[in-house]
Amino acid sequence: MKNDIRRQMIQIRTESSSTAFKTQNDQIIKNILNDQKYIDAKCIGLFYPLKNEVNLIALTNGNKQYAFPKVEPDGIHFYLLDSKTSFRKSKFGVLEPHEGLIVDQEIDYLLVPALAISKDLYRIGFGKGYYDRFLAIHRPKHVYGVIYDFQEINSFTQDVFDQKLDGYFKGSK
Repeated sequence: MKNDIRRQMIQIRTESSSTAFKTQNDQIIKNILNDQKYIDAKCIGLFYPLKNEVNLIALTNGNKQYAFPKVEPDGIHFYLLDSKTSFRKSKFGVLEPHEGLIVDQEIDYLLVPALAISKDLYRIGFGKGYYDRFLAIHRPKHVYGVIYDFQEINSFTQDVFDQKLDGYFKGSK
């Protein structure tokens, strides 16, 4: 079931132009900026968008600390964004910080990518389990997914290791 949902969501995102998502993307960013938990947070975990994912890079213009994930042999770790941060494309095609200060424990507001999110707050990613393993060990105070309107689904059968989100931001047309 998860693989079918993955294929469907990837197909929709691939067949749509990135401009088709701009309004929803802007709406998601606005809603995040207005979230009191975001306003109160000090260190925000973000991600570089891949293949028409929600693009949150505009948030880094704010007055907070930001961290980006990098896949390491033992899972993902979040590296603090600073003036020396350089990004390189990973084997998955995602831009990741090359090096820097790991701040896994300092993140208090994490925004996670998803191919789909159920109304009962579980996400489907690309199936590698990186975010679920990270959340099981280093769960920040607030964890939110970000999706376009078509990526919200009613439910799916969760695996025992799936980590529940605190909520999600969804664009609408």
